Amino acid sequence: MNKRMTTLGALLLSATFAATASAQQPGNPGSPNAATSQQHPPMQQQAPMQQPDLPKASEFSNKDLEAFADAQQEMGEIQQKYSDKLMSKKDQPEEAMKVQRDAQKEMVQAVKDSGLELKTYNQIAQLAQYDADFRARIQEMM
Repeated sequence: MNKRMTTLGALLLSATFAATASAQQPGNPGSPNAATSQQHPPMQQQAPMQQPDLPKASEFSNKDLEAFADAQQEMGEIQQKYSDKLMSKKDQPEEAMKVQRDAQKEMVQAVKDSGLELKTYNQIAQLAQYDADFRARIQEMM
């Protein structure tokens, strides 16, 4: 049970990482380089969350999923490593941001070291959020 919760937490972390990495890409409306008018859209009633246009689970090989599982385990270690550092900087926003950037750099390197491209890693992480069978397939590899 504890391993399953850890795995689920790692998947959620990867989803957060996926969103962060995606937002940092140039030209993305969520990127820091986007126009400032995008930063404060008018308040609207939000529609229910819909599944983004993602590849099918069958498009990922077992090798891809094993690499993802390896990267996920590394992500958990990185999260533990930086969690205390981040908490110790909670009253120092600039330092906290530096700690977050350092953690993100290590996460990106962990993905690259696993042999996956960031795009593939992000697609797997996002699909795992929406497809329970796919998520279970990944969890079996962890």
